[in-house]
Amino acid sequence: MSAMMSGADYVKSLEAMNSTVFIYGKRVERFWEHPVLKPAFHCLRETFDLASDPSRDPELHSLLVTESPLTGGTISRFLHVVQSRDDLLARMKMQRALMRHTGGCFGGRCVSGAVINALWSVTWDVDRESGGKTQYHDRFRAFMKEAQEKDLVVMGNITDAKGDRSLPPHRQADPDLYVRIVERYADGIVVNGAKLQQSGAPLAHERLVVPTTALGPNDEAYAVAFAVPGDAKGVIHVNDSACANAKFMAMRPEDIGNATFGMHQSAHVLFDHVFVPNDRVFLCGEVKATRDLVHRFSDFQRFASATCRSGYIDLCIGAGMALADYNGAAGFGHIRDKLVDMSVDSETLYGLVAGSAALATELPSGVFLPETFSVNAAKLYMNEAILKAGQRLAEIGGGILVTRPSSVDLEIPGVGELLAKYHQGRAGVAVEDRLKMARLCESLSGLAALTPILSVIAAGPPATQKLNFRLLTDFARDRRAAERLAGIGGGS
Repeated sequence: MSAMMSGADYVKSLEAMNSTVFIYGKRVERFWEHPVLKPAFHCLRETFDLASDPSRDPELHSLLVTESPLTGGTISRFLHVVQSRDDLLARMKMQRALMRHTGGCFGGRCVSGAVINALWSVTWDVDRESGGKTQYHDRFRAFMKEAQEKDLVVMGNITDAKGDRSLPPHRQADPDLYVRIVERYADGIVVNGAKLQQSGAPLAHERLVVPTTALGPNDEAYAVAFAVPGDAKGVIHVNDSACANAKFMAMRPEDIGNATFGMHQSAHVLFDHVFVPNDRVFLCGEVKATRDLVHRFSDFQRFASATCRSGYIDLCIGAGMALADYNGAAGFGHIRDKLVDMSVDSETLYGLVAGSAALATELPSGVFLPETFSVNAAKLYMNEAILKAGQRLAEIGGGILVTRPSSVDLEIPGVGELLAKYHQGRAGVAVEDRLKMARLCESLSGLAALTPILSVIAAGPPATQKLNFRLLTDFARDRRAAERLAGIGGGS
């Protein structure tokens, strides 16, 4: 039977590992406590707490867990093999609700679902085509059963270094620019290479590694899929260095919108002569299979990404609505229009993903694959919807998103009181609450740099420019012209 880990259990499981993680040039032992990893860690821990304790949030709990045909017990939906359209719909609901709950990325768990389902189906296909000469599916089935029983975080590793994008893997100047098999033994293989910008990488128990692209002739060494624990010998994690990380290092949590959950985390995963035993090798030279693997992974991951962003836009709507209210602008027509526009984008995005679930195809392995056109349309729509949501938040909130005083400034004797006085909003709203919501809006907007937000609101927000058009356009002239053309009123 399966046992669901609590958040505290998850912490103990990380403590029991000896993963190699570098952050800003230094190896960090308790890396999950480091400021730039802590928000992503909190997101992952939250999934365990919600799944293990129904009382925390009964609705989210019901979405996070399901019954496993492999174990016969309750497991995390992140580890579930999608076997029906209802499974796809349940995954959609979970992803949107979780994003609305935290506003942060669960990276490793989201990507793992895409890799798990793609690899489950492809290993099935390869074994059937081989006529029983390979046993990849049985190996993968055993791996997944263990992962479900232990309630592990399985993180998908996809993106290779790639080098010269115009050349296939076997023609690269350095053969390790795509993960490859460098040695073969009777009991396993040795791999070299790197997977870059991997979401949640240090925080996962297992890395599930698959090719990043469809492979061709002479690329057999790169057609490899396998699983390794995060603390396996030769596995090294180097955290990313996005500029946004700096505020988590330098600022008080009070000055960071969504300091608990709100920062995406990724790392580079280096494989330096890593030994993988046979029972954890799921492809080994099957070039042909990589085309289906990459295609299926991509559709599953676009399914997850687009659904998450629907929940993210929901949060943008809520934050924009709250800040407009705190500013005394909730009743303004242009504010309502922006909130409605964001709602349209969120529901359109969600509807496209739902369409891909409704039109899903059942593969021979029993996995249901989202319909390709709908889910790719969702991903394309998502790209613009997220950017528009950020701009609308900037328009709703104004310059306070990036020009507010810090919590430290509010503590300056004799000055803090004046700052609070001049940052009042609507009567009855605490200054601190208005500033907190402005910080959250900045974080959600993705426009934390000054120039994008100030470009939106400098010289007056867009509503001001539109007001000029309403005031200055000669609407009566234009109506007279239309009536004349229509032969109304005898105008000439």
